[in-house]
Amino acid sequence: MPNVRAGFSLVEIALVIAILAIIGMVVAPNFSRRVPLYAQQEFVAGLNTVARQAWVQSLETGAPHKVIFNLAQRTIRMERKTKEVDHDGEAVFEPVVLDSLPENYEWPEQFEIKQFFVEGVDEVGKHASDSVMEDVWFFVIPEGMAQEVIINLIDTKDTHHTLDGQELSLALNPFRVQFTVYEEFQNPSSL
Repeated sequence: MPNVRAGFSLVEIALVIAILAIIGMVVAPNFSRRVPLYAQQEFVAGLNTVARQAWVQSLETGAPHKVIFNLAQRTIRMERKTKEVDHDGEAVFEPVVLDSLPENYEWPEQFEIKQFFVEGVDEVGKHASDSVMEDVWFFVIPEGMAQEVIINLIDTKDTHHTLDGQELSLALNPFRVQFTVYEEFQNPSSL
């Protein structure tokens, strides 16, 4: 009776482990690059949701809306202009509840805003010496348009391009009220 062996030899097992290691070396870097990309896409989608809700509500109500970024708390909220004025004669705005996002939508810590241009003025740079600056905003008006906005930020978790993180620029199309993503910083004169 011939010798029948059961199981695998050490060489066969080593070969399977080597093949799995090679596959892992190819797949792991591709997967790790997708994680920051997914977070970027999710952040931009949330931001576009807020901007579009401001656009729709501004058209429906006939009132200007503010999309407000609180830089200290990393939150985004929306307010609607009322017919009231305060004691200084300034317009009064009231909070608006967001339909599909929390009232104060919070962006992940990995995104550090470096510049926030509204109508060509860098509001972050303009107030860099003010330690109390918290809010930066842009308006969406009832005519269906928004102010021109460019947000330059660093994704600190996406270090495949530089050690400090990936530069991203979010440019708001004032006619469609939707952000477009660029992979390098933009400035108002470059668009």
